[in-house]
Amino acid sequence: CSTAVAVRTGKSEREARVSALSQPQCIPAWRCTHPPAWKMATSVFTLALPTTAAFGPLAHPSATRTSTRRVPLRSLSVRAASSDAGKDFPAFAGVSVKQTELGECRVRLEVTVPVSVLEAAYAACIESCAETAQIPGFTFKKGGSRKKKEDHLPPADILVGSVGEKEFRSACVEEMLQNSIPVAMQTVAATALQDSERIETSFEDLAKAFGGKDCAPLGDLIYSIGVEVVPTITWTGDYRKLKITVTSPGDDETDALEAESIFTQQLRSLGTMRVVTGRGLTIGDQVVMDLDAVNAATGDSIEGIKQKKFQLDTGAARLNLPGLIDAITGMTVAEERTFPLTMPSDWPQDFIRGVTADFTVKVSELFQNEVPQATDAMASKIFPEATTVAEAKAMIVESQRENTKALLEQVTNEALVDALAAICDAPLPESIIEETGRQMYSEKMLEMQIGQKMSMDVINQLAAPEMVESYLKSSREEIELIVRRTVACEELFKLENIEVTEEEFKAEVLAAKAEFEQYGTEYDVQRLVAQAGEVLEARKALTWLREHATITVLPPVK
Repeated sequence: CSTAVAVRTGKSEREARVSALSQPQCIPAWRCTHPPAWKMATSVFTLALPTTAAFGPLAHPSATRTSTRRVPLRSLSVRAASSDAGKDFPAFAGVSVKQTELGECRVRLEVTVPVSVLEAAYAACIESCAETAQIPGFTFKKGGSRKKKEDHLPPADILVGSVGEKEFRSACVEEMLQNSIPVAMQTVAATALQDSERIETSFEDLAKAFGGKDCAPLGDLIYSIGVEVVPTITWTGDYRKLKITVTSPGDDETDALEAESIFTQQLRSLGTMRVVTGRGLTIGDQVVMDLDAVNAATGDSIEGIKQKKFQLDTGAARLNLPGLIDAITGMTVAEERTFPLTMPSDWPQDFIRGVTADFTVKVSELFQNEVPQATDAMASKIFPEATTVAEAKAMIVESQRENTKALLEQVTNEALVDALAAICDAPLPESIIEETGRQMYSEKMLEMQIGQKMSMDVINQLAAPEMVESYLKSSREEIELIVRRTVACEELFKLENIEVTEEEFKAEVLAAKAEFEQYGTEYDVQRLVAQAGEVLEARKALTWLREHATITVLPPVK
C-alpha cells in the first residue's frame, strides 16, 4: 500500500519517500518526520511556519520557534522523564509534584521546589559565572586545587554586579528548571505527548524566587506545567467489520481518453514556438501574462494568485480555474483585462473556495505552437523507450491503467481509515491538531509551487502567519479528521498486535536507501530509518483493514 503522500496526492511510494525526505533549495526546510499512511500528506521540505517556542527545556508561551516534531502518538512519551539532570543535587528528592486532570487530554503539574534545590542552582550559577567572568584579582576553575590557593570565588555581590542581576537571575531559573522538570515529568512519562509540555507560570514569577540579596533564593518555589497526554479511546463500533463503498477513479474507457490527452500534451511539447502578430489569443496559443485577483465582495487581494510572467499553454493545460482561458481569449500583447471568476470548490486554500474574485490579466508575450505530425522518429520523446508512435500510445495507455489501479487503492485506503476514524471516540490533543494543520498547509503550498511554478515571493506571501492561522481555523474539521485517523489506526496496530519483523525492517531501510542513491537525492539517514518503520506499520495496518473489511467498488462517474 502507499504512504501518506501517495494516499493523499496520488504519488507512488518511491515518489512519496522522495517528497518526504529530500530537500530542494527553493524552500526553507524544517525537519518533520514522514507520517504513517493514514495521515495527511506532509513533507520534510516544508515552509518554516511559526509555532510555540522553547524556554530552556520547555516552551514558554511568550516566544516562538520552528517546530521539528512529528512522531506517532503511541511513541510520544516525554524524554525528560528519563533525564539524569538534577541527580547531583542533594535536595533533588525534595521536589514534589501534584497532578490535576483538566480534561481534553490536558494535565497540570504543580511542582514544588524546596529552597535547598534553589540554593544548589544558585551555587552552581555562582561557580559557572565565576569561571567565565573576568574580575581582577579572582580566578576560579571547577575542580581546581584549593590547597594551592589558586582558585578564588569572587564575592556574590561583585559577581552578580559583573554579570548583571537580570542575566544572573535568568541563569538561576534555567538551572532550577533543568533539575526540577525531570522529576515532574516522571509522573506522566508513560502518557505525555512529546514536546507538548509548557510552563504556565510566567518567567517574572519564576525569577522572583531568586529575589533575595545578590539574587539569593527567598524560599520554596511553586510553578505549574501544562502537559498534553495520549487520549483515551472508546470504540463506538466494531472495527473488525467495517463496510465501505468507493467509486473507481477510472476504467478502460476513461483510461483511453486520458492517455490520448497525455499523448497530445507530449506532442505539443515538441512543437515550435513562434511569436503571434496581427491577432489576439486563440485556444492552442501559449501566453505569458501577469496575473492578480481581489475578492469581489471586499476588494482584498487574494494571496497566492498574484504572479508575474505566468506561462500558460491554452491548448494543453488542465487548469483548476474554470473560465480563465475563455476570459483571456482574444487578448493581444500589452492588453489588460479584468473579469470575474468563481474560485473552484477544490481550490487548495479552502477558505477562498466559492469566493467570487475579480481577476486582472495583462498579456506580455503570445506564441503560436506549431505542433508537428507524430512520427516514429519522435516516439521515444513522447514516451521513453518507445520505438513507434503506436508503441508510445500503447505504453501511455498501460501507464494510465497502472495509475488508475494505484488511485483506486489510495481511494480505498482513505475510505477505510475514514470509516475507522468514524467509530473512534477520543479527545484530540490540541498540539497535535495545530502541528498537523501546519504540516498540511505546508504540503499544499509545496504542491502549488511545483504544479503552478509559483515564485518565492508568492510562496512567502502564502507562508505569512495570518494566512496560516486562517487556514488552521477554516480547515479545523479536516485537520481533526486526519488526527483522528492517526489515533484510530495506531490504536488498531496496538490492539491487534501487528508486528514488523527485523528482516522486514532491514529490507525496507535498504530499499529506501537504494532508491535515494539511485536518483542522487539527498536524505536524512536518521529520518530514513524512522520512516522505514512507519511505512511498514502503515502498510501492515492497511492490509489488516482490507482483509477484515467489506469493500464495494462502484464504476467511475462519466
